[in-house]
Amino acid sequence: MLRRKLSIVLLAASSCFLSQKSFALSKDSSGFIKLYEDTLKQLQFGRLGPRKTDQQKEEANTRFKIMLQKALNLPRSFDYSFDSLTTIARLESPDKKFRIINWNLPKDDGSQEYFGFIQSLNPKTKKYVLYQLTDKSADIADPQSKVLTTDKWFGMLYYKIIVEKADKKPEYVLLAWQGYSKLVTRKIIEVLSFSSDGTPTFGKSIFNHLPSSYKGSPKRIIFQYSSNVSMTLEYNSSKNIIQFDLLGPTEPGLEGQYQYYGPSFQIDGLGYKDGKWDYIVNVDARNNNHGDEKFKDPKKGDNQDNKKPIYTPH
Repeated sequence: MLRRKLSIVLLAASSCFLSQKSFALSKDSSGFIKLYEDTLKQLQFGRLGPRKTDQQKEEANTRFKIMLQKALNLPRSFDYSFDSLTTIARLESPDKKFRIINWNLPKDDGSQEYFGFIQSLNPKTKKYVLYQLTDKSADIADPQSKVLTTDKWFGMLYYKIIVEKADKKPEYVLLAWQGYSKLVTRKIIEVLSFSSDGTPTFGKSIFNHLPSSYKGSPKRIIFQYSSNVSMTLEYNSSKNIIQFDLLGPTEPGLEGQYQYYGPSFQIDGLGYKDGKWDYIVNVDARNNNHGDEKFKDPKKGDNQDNKKPIYTPH
């Protein structure tokens, strides 16, 4: 009887302690987030490793994703850096309107699956809302022409956020990498927009004067090339230009077979002008004066540079 009474007293004391601790954490959740981060730090490596099967990596990845989602749903998690999670990418917009956290899961066949979250500020409530990114790349036909949502996302790894203002409203362009297969790698110029309540969408027709090889009005630009080579896709802030290698096949007869594509000796670009990104032929990477760049229309035949092989999206 005495032992039972003692157990009841200890249980009541423990409940009181936990209630006080929860109350303290509700004011400042950073301590609680740190506990999640410590667990995530251990879980992050469970989804990697050449000796693990796809099923083992997927199971470990699910545990990691669920734990991270719980951490990101806590108050003030937007300001928490998660620096110890070295296997994921974390990008925050310069205006602090959103943050992207995402990562890839390599498969045995050389393909990749992508995962992530966006924390987006709701302008009305002034609170950050968490959106999960669901990779549906395999189900998206002609991805260059589609406007997509977080539930139907063209998976990729983002590494740069570029901010411009169109009609006084911020517009975001993202640079990304996508490991498509063992033979082909992609780099992507993505457009991210937000509705009035902060809901994100991907893809927008803001690209002007593209070469004739680009069909229609693409919502994003996708470059494809051999996994055996590297391609430059970067933002030159001093010139306000997105610059990239002009891609082409190693032989004329290999057009459209992207495992044989690689950089030529030419750098082209996109420069922001009047709410659009205009195609620039043959960017002078040595010139830091944006005003000296000429916005040429690549569709016109009077430019000799147009005779060089240009990457043709399909």
